[in-house]
Amino acid sequence: MTNCQSITKTVQTTLKCQRGVSHSRAAGFTLLEIIVAMSLTLLIIGIATVSISGVRAEDKLRRAAAMIETTARQNLLQALNSQQTVRMELTAGAFGTSDEFSGMLQVRRVGEKVFRKPGRGESWEFSPSGICEPIEVRISGPAGLIEIGFDPLTACAKRKSIQVKG
Repeated sequence: MTNCQSITKTVQTTLKCQRGVSHSRAAGFTLLEIIVAMSLTLLIIGIATVSISGVRAEDKLRRAAAMIETTARQNLLQALNSQQTVRMELTAGAFGTSDEFSGMLQVRRVGEKVFRKPGRGESWEFSPSGICEPIEVRISGPAGLIEIGFDPLTACAKRKSIQVKG
């Protein structure tokens, strides 16, 4: 009986040594392990922050593009309802995007090859017959670039391009 107990104790001691469990060394993490874990955590947080800021910039551009489309559509509907030509001045704040996306406005009319800054007093006309001048609008700012080409029959975007910087 005694022999069986001593064998069991010997086996347990041997297993503890093989598993790396010993009471001579204090249990816990080393300073190096803690530094590595903290570094990885900070790296993950940094990547997440950059990703979120990129998504926010893109969302801001998409909201500004939607605001431009909505403004054009509202002007066409106003021309239809009032049966009068509606003119919208082509200035930087013309589309109501000053809060959403402040940037430089450029236009390209039919027959023009490049975008240009609108001239003083230049406007975009919406006819009471339900059509508008075909025009392409570009707004560029610190967050990126929006280009929208409008359909003359519906005043809806027929071509839209959003480019986020960064």
